[in-house]
Amino acid sequence: MRTAAHPKRAILVATDFSKPGKLVVPYAFKLALALNLRLTILHVMKVPPGIEHWSPGARRSLQSLKTKALLDLGRIVRFANENGLMADHKLLMGIPQDTILEVAHSPDVALIAMGTHGKTGLDQLRLGSVAESTVRQAPCPVLTIGASVTSHTSINPRRLSISRLLVATDFSAASKAALRTAVVLAKRLNARGVLVHAAEPSGSLQADPLRVDELSRRRYAGRLQKIISASRADEVITDKSVITGSPVEVILDQAKHEKADLIVVGTHGRRGMKRLMLGSVAEAMVRRAVCPVFTVKAHGRNPFDVTNGSRRSSTHCSTG
Repeated sequence: MRTAAHPKRAILVATDFSKPGKLVVPYAFKLALALNLRLTILHVMKVPPGIEHWSPGARRSLQSLKTKALLDLGRIVRFANENGLMADHKLLMGIPQDTILEVAHSPDVALIAMGTHGKTGLDQLRLGSVAESTVRQAPCPVLTIGASVTSHTSINPRRLSISRLLVATDFSAASKAALRTAVVLAKRLNARGVLVHAAEPSGSLQADPLRVDELSRRRYAGRLQKIISASRADEVITDKSVITGSPVEVILDQAKHEKADLIVVGTHGRRGMKRLMLGSVAEAMVRRAVCPVFTVKAHGRNPFDVTNGSRRSSTHCSTG
């Protein structure tokens, strides 16, 4: 049987085997099929330093956990192979967010896919979020999915529907990159999209979730059409909206209203005090959205720079 060329670039699927970690798998597989990418399934065991001084009993327990993790990784790789995808796995020890980012800096990684536990309030401040940290620092786009997303972990990725995209814009370089990315995704997935801008209420704009007044609407419509044309998005963007209110609430509400299968949003990747003062719309999406979120940086790695061989025309062999 003839096989297609081995794709050089991969989706890095970071999993902790939790519910969100399992939910992201069919979505990652769907994107791998659409974008002609292979898969690297990564699990990071959080192990404190000083393992060489552990007692024999503690080291035996660690070995038992490693064996279980390898079995779980093997099951995901087999699932990928059964769906015509090439996959391998990595089992590493360290601090999860640091290890994921270290692996992601390989030029072969086109994007990262991972689950998020969606912690809020004090839990989020105290414990942090591996997913949010990854979104903030990753050199490539990140697909995240929370526990509240409805999906079946064993669904055939070819039957998974990603046909309705919601693209958020604030006219920044990051959101323009997100729109360009959404255009390619929509074309590869045979999907359509809605472009949404959240206007901060000021002056004649009222602080409610109603559309802006006619004059402002026409002004914003012109700006939206300009970026749609610049991104060659006319084929895939079927509607555009300007709504007053908090960007986070507007995007979340519109995603529900439009029954979006995927939110595509730009991220500025702010760190430190600036991020704490300004907040991050992208990180809030990761934490609260009830559908998967695809975050894109203005100058991040392009996941669609396809130099990885021809399109698959038959079933791949396993590398896992």
